[in-house]
Amino acid sequence: MSLRHHLGQNRPARSGRGERGAALVEMAIISLLLLLLIAGGYDFGQAWRQGLITNEAARTGARTGSALGDNYLADWYALSGSRAALQNSGRLGDVDRVVIYRADTTDGQVPSQCIDQNSTTRRCNILTGDQFRAMQISDFNTTTGCFEPALVKNWCPSSRDNVQLTADYYGVWIQTRYSYEFSILGSGTTVRRDAVMRLEPKVS
Repeated sequence: MSLRHHLGQNRPARSGRGERGAALVEMAIISLLLLLLIAGGYDFGQAWRQGLITNEAARTGARTGSALGDNYLADWYALSGSRAALQNSGRLGDVDRVVIYRADTTDGQVPSQCIDQNSTTRRCNILTGDQFRAMQISDFNTTTGCFEPALVKNWCPSSRDNVQLTADYYGVWIQTRYSYEFSILGSGTTVRRDAVMRLEPKVS
């Protein structure tokens, strides 16, 4: 009787230790999930912000370029505006590629060849991120207006049509890279934004 009574008294204690262990495991799992949610929320928010910044940079470039028409410094001022917008937001170093292109309409997409190729006959000008960051006004041809070091320069300002009835559509496409702060979610994500505006009519 004494032995049974002794064993019976120990059973609840073992059960209590087991419950405490299970609770600790549950807390660890919940803490991990919360950490993942916080990390994911932070990186998602930063990537979303990068999208807004990249979009604003593209719009700034398109707005400036469309206003200057066939002026030989049109692309210099357009790209400088985009660069300043990214620099002011601390994202200039994230730029991978910039394309100035002739769009078909105000919602015209950048030609795919200008996105993933370094040689194309499509009507676009392609800059690497390094070229975009390092460009100077002296790099632009004083006759054609094209950025001479560009990978592709098939749509120079001198060839643009800014006659009111037939004016070209000026597009700016920018690709940036956001690197996740928490590597558990991956290395990062690519952000691409574009903006298109019609060239302002030439003043007679």
